[in-house]
Amino acid sequence: WRELRNGPITLYGGIALCVVAIGIGLFYLRRGMIRLSAPPTGRHIQRFNTIERMAHWCMAVSFVILAISGLVLLFGKHILLPIFGYSLFSWLAVISKNLHNFVGPLFLLSIVVSFFIFVKDNIWKKEDADWIAKAGGLLSGEHVPSWRFNFGEKFMFWFGVVFLGLTVSVSGLIMDFPNFGQIRDTMQTVNIIHSAGALLFVCLMLGHIYIGTIGMEGAYDSMRYGHVDETWAKEHHELWYNQEKLKPAETPTSAPGAAVEPVREHPGPHA
Repeated sequence: WRELRNGPITLYGGIALCVVAIGIGLFYLRRGMIRLSAPPTGRHIQRFNTIERMAHWCMAVSFVILAISGLVLLFGKHILLPIFGYSLFSWLAVISKNLHNFVGPLFLLSIVVSFFIFVKDNIWKKEDADWIAKAGGLLSGEHVPSWRFNFGEKFMFWFGVVFLGLTVSVSGLIMDFPNFGQIRDTMQTVNIIHSAGALLFVCLMLGHIYIGTIGMEGAYDSMRYGHVDETWAKEHHELWYNQEKLKPAETPTSAPGAAVEPVREHPGPHA
């Protein structure tokens, strides 16, 4: 177990993280931020409601805490210990271990909640095949219509959040609660699965975080404020936008629970 953890897992996992980070940096230097090709209209459409954003940010914050604390525990002895010394690194490792142990179950809860909230919009559609063939237009800049979530986002949902998220969460719970008869061999095997899955998950999430922040204009605003400009909706999720336009609008005095006006005048975060 020690040879695997401190050997291939640490070595190749560290290389993978560096390769992904460098690749994202090179892509940004070549492509820059993906900006809107047309000017904003000033008309905004709701993309995420309050419940959806709360579920996302709960999962995002807990993931960041787990990722940072996990990287400290895995790579700290090799990178941080020579810099900080034994006393400071000991405190950092203890804090990271406790954060990791207590935030892990919260992350699992956020995954379960997010699954039921977003699964209906992550089902395969025939238009996803065209998105795959054209790589979403990320390299060519070609417009590729998609529904509320494109195939890249659906892949992140099913392989990242559902498969890898549940893998690291369940394996983490087995190590979190060693009072159910797990033998040492079981704990060691689960630790290897947990470490490998977590490293792959972090690599995927680096790309997701990049696109959701500096990689695409307006992407961060959609999850922070819940709405996007009509131009953004048409350029990135045209099929979803066309569907939302057909929904009935509400008047300002509509009763709670009435249909929300899909496209409306809104000052936006940068007005």
